[in-house]
Amino acid sequence: MTPKVKIVSPGEFRPAPGAAVGVDFETFYTGTYSVKSMGLYPYVNDPRFSAWAVAVSDGSSVCSCEPTKFPWERIAGREWVSHHREFDRSVFARLQADGKTPAGVGPCEWHDSAAACAFLQYPRDLKGACREVLGIEVDKGVRRSLRGQKDDGDLFAACGMSDEEAAYVANDAVMCLKLWREIGWRWPQHERALFEATCMMARRGVCVDWMMVDNAIKGLGRVVEGCRKAIPWNPSLSDKLFKLACGDLGVVPPASLAVGDEDYAAWLKMHEGKKCAGWALAMSRLRRANRLKKVLESMQSRRRGSDGRMVYELKYFGATTGRWAGTGGLNMQNFNRKEVEGLDIRKVIVAPPGSTLVVCDYSQIEARMLLWIAGDEKTLQLLRDHPDMDIYEVHARSTMGYTNPMPLEKWCEQNGSTLRQYAKARVLGLGYRCGAGTFVRVAKMMAKLELSFQEAKQAVNDYRASNPLVVGVWERLEDDAYKSWEAGRDHVVPLPCTSYDSRCGRLLFYRDLKVLDGGFGKGMTAMIAGERCPLHGGIITENIVSGASRDVMASAWLRCLKAGYSPVMTVHDELVFEVPEATAAADLAKISSIMTEPLAWAPGLPLKVGGKLMKRYGK
Repeated sequence: MTPKVKIVSPGEFRPAPGAAVGVDFETFYTGTYSVKSMGLYPYVNDPRFSAWAVAVSDGSSVCSCEPTKFPWERIAGREWVSHHREFDRSVFARLQADGKTPAGVGPCEWHDSAAACAFLQYPRDLKGACREVLGIEVDKGVRRSLRGQKDDGDLFAACGMSDEEAAYVANDAVMCLKLWREIGWRWPQHERALFEATCMMARRGVCVDWMMVDNAIKGLGRVVEGCRKAIPWNPSLSDKLFKLACGDLGVVPPASLAVGDEDYAAWLKMHEGKKCAGWALAMSRLRRANRLKKVLESMQSRRRGSDGRMVYELKYFGATTGRWAGTGGLNMQNFNRKEVEGLDIRKVIVAPPGSTLVVCDYSQIEARMLLWIAGDEKTLQLLRDHPDMDIYEVHARSTMGYTNPMPLEKWCEQNGSTLRQYAKARVLGLGYRCGAGTFVRVAKMMAKLELSFQEAKQAVNDYRASNPLVVGVWERLEDDAYKSWEAGRDHVVPLPCTSYDSRCGRLLFYRDLKVLDGGFGKGMTAMIAGERCPLHGGIITENIVSGASRDVMASAWLRCLKAGYSPVMTVHDELVFEVPEATAAADLAKISSIMTEPLAWAPGLPLKVGGKLMKRYGK
């Protein structure tokens, strides 16, 4: 697509005074050498790295050229806009480090149109964002044709690009600037500050026990090799070959080799001592060990210099509710809490010498938020009156008839009761309108509770009867969505912080509503972040609860920064800090106090933080 602006040479490019500019780099990559396969920082710091083009637009003209030929001084000190800024920022930093762009040149502010799109729940990718925000289809076919082809130093000699290439290279800069002008103003300042804090935290990185990582990789390598030797079709380890081998023995293979899968465990027991069971165990163990080995190797590739720290990537607004997400092939939001081959991967993250990790986690924040949104004052008061009582016991006392003065957990231990497990399953599984079939799985996964379908159905009915305020939230939200559909408009739900202060701009967007089979009772769908998803009152409730809980965390993060505490990592509802050993206890108390400060937009919400001091994370 040729942009509707004038493409000019480097010598002709004269951006309008004071105008923000769109900046986009094109870099060399292949199928195996790419950001997607390696992660941002390993990719940019690799010896193969080559930035073969830059495009800069002020909205009326655009210049596409090799980065060393661009007149960087003409945009110095301006606002720059990129789509996925951290990529372009890292490329620019590498070029400066290599002496390929002038030292000391840079923006006064560097914006990210992708992050703004994510905040407004549009697709994050440029093609999808342009389609949904601007109504423009962006052709990425040229980019695919250029893969791995433009890493020679003379690409742009004498303006040697084809018109198609020049238009393609220019277009991304033009489009990201158009996006920013269209929606950037809707991205609140405090959210921009949170985005910056997220990026800075990931660039700072965490301290890692590299000796532990190196030894673990070696040990896992030995496990992988041993497992390979136990499989006759080594080194091919496909499910297809395994199924064929089982067929030769007259054995029906399991549907899954996942550890913890009930059917797989039963299959192993049935075929104990047989060759097929040995193969299955070797394959399952190999996959788990190899998966962990690759994660550790990915960590190694992110090691920064000699300071022992590891940089990583963390996606701001990674979910439609605003929560963060792992990215770049290393998902630190989803480190396995179970040991694999004797290793808890979380423990490789350590405090640097002379420091201690302060780990503060919001206790049952989403369950508390649901009660607050529903206005269940009875249960909320129990939480306030008994701050040391967990949410499961509070639920049992408020809605399940438990009145014994003994703590529920202790009473269950003495009486061999599963009441606490049952309460836990209800709290975690039934607040968002799940049915009996789903609850059977939830109860087993979340509370290790085996329920029949009939037992689950009774639990669902009991919960809804004893929690009418929660049910009322589902029904009200569903009715509101239906009214939006009837009116032919998108459904927009303000989150509590925005209901209190409109400047927060925190909204849930359900676009292009459709009612299935012509009747609301048959189901509804909506476009959410560019994907069509099912929609009902329970889902909207879950989204509001998750989004509002995220806002509690975001508010705490910003308050901690203001108090001089910068986290090095966040996982779900947890913030992790490095503090001096000498002041660790005082810092833990201070951070916990900051995180439990009452929120103006959530009056009466009882917050609880569990805080720990650690030398090694996850211990």
